[in-house]
Amino acid sequence: MSAFDSADNENERRVIAEFIEELRDTASSLQVLLGNLRSHSVNAEEGLATLKRDASNLRSHAQALNVPLIKMVTHRLDEYVGEMKSVGDTQLDAIQVFIDKIEKLADGEQVTDSDVPSVMRSLPAKRAADIDFGPIEQKNVEVLMVVPEKAMARIVERELAACGYRTSVVRNPFEALETAVHTRPDMVVASMELGILTGVDLGCALAAMPVTQGIPFAVLTSYSWGHPKLAGLPPRAALIRKGAQFGDDLAESLSRFNIT
Repeated sequence: MSAFDSADNENERRVIAEFIEELRDTASSLQVLLGNLRSHSVNAEEGLATLKRDASNLRSHAQALNVPLIKMVTHRLDEYVGEMKSVGDTQLDAIQVFIDKIEKLADGEQVTDSDVPSVMRSLPAKRAADIDFGPIEQKNVEVLMVVPEKAMARIVERELAACGYRTSVVRNPFEALETAVHTRPDMVVASMELGILTGVDLGCALAAMPVTQGIPFAVLTSYSWGHPKLAGLPPRAALIRKGAQFGDDLAESLSRFNIT
């Protein structure tokens, strides 16, 4: 996989070329900013605000273009800095990894499709700001969450982080399909309500494609087994109910799929 796939027309090629130049310029600026933050020559709060703004801009610009690998890396960078409340040497080292990878992709680094999952897992895992990880061992287990509601996503992430699992969140099922195909997560957890589609629809789509049918899938919902809206959910899928059953259902799902 190239950082950007071949464009179908001249206009698309021009737009992508302009974005790649923007990517290089922003990465170069961020390299300077990282150096200034390390030397304390810029205010940490202002520097963090710049990091967040630039990461968000790169992610949003990449989303509209046919640049799948860059799209995923900028997504992870935005997720990582978006959780930060302060910036120290550990965070700067992690951000450096993202920026170095972005620069290589902008320069045309080739990555085979089979290597994409390992490339994504080599990127630093985000740390939720309100979670004290303490001595928790970070595991090479990645859970893709398809959860539009930020509050609910944070609750699930907190539980998965306590197990040492990596998480990445997308807000819509179409982005989830693309991400799952490329990154091959160890599990997908999706809300029942996803806009035009449902968690059942997404589960069926993943189960129908040979490339993703082996990925464990769970629906996050208020419904219990037997509810009409769950009709059609693939038999292998798990159910994680909101409320008092949440913790037990999540633990049972992880155990059932042998995710340790």
